[in-house]
Amino acid sequence: MPFTVPARPPVRRLLPVAALLLVPVLAACGEDDPEETAATPTPSTPAASDPTSATVTESASTPVETEPVPVVPAACTLITGDDVAKAMGVAFEPAEQGGGATSEGDLDWQSDNCSFEAEDLVEVSVKLTFPDDFTKGDFTCPMPSDINGVVEPVDDVAGADQGWWKVSNPPNFAGNLRACTAEVLVEVELDYEDGVDYEGDPRQQAAQLAQLVLSNLQG
Repeated sequence: MPFTVPARPPVRRLLPVAALLLVPVLAACGEDDPEETAATPTPSTPAASDPTSATVTESASTPVETEPVPVVPAACTLITGDDVAKAMGVAFEPAEQGGGATSEGDLDWQSDNCSFEAEDLVEVSVKLTFPDDFTKGDFTCPMPSDINGVVEPVDDVAGADQGWWKVSNPPNFAGNLRACTAEVLVEVELDYEDGVDYEGDPRQQAAQLAQLVLSNLQG
């Protein structure tokens, strides 16, 4: 008797259903983490400073200190015609201010002069020389040349550290007294007219005038 294979019950196709069930799972796995996908805030850039609003501090300028320039007095401010008249015993005309230059040996210097004249008798010149007035050689108290006269040291002028007195050879008489300190050279020149008989002691008279000038320089 022939064997008949029983018919298999029909198989339901579940594949589409299974695929549909996997869709939510895949969708859930494919979603990004909300914390990771959140936009990262961009750091703010500091605003550039406004150059017009910046405060500029200017340093106060420091004044440059300069050494004061010493004031050199003029000869005519240190002695008057009355002073000369008192020392010499005669009246003099008003003072005449001037300047001069002297050259002796290796030294050259300039001077500020103040001259007084007693007409037909004598002319008295007071000369001031300071260290800066030496244009050749160092400041010193130079001994006058004795070629045409007699020179002797002077140590009796108050206020002077060193001094010299020169008297010319006869018959014309002229005297020159120099009295010096470390700051100034004072000269007193006496130039008598030819043939004049002079009274008093010219050396002492010149020393008296030099001493007065040195005293007035000290103030």
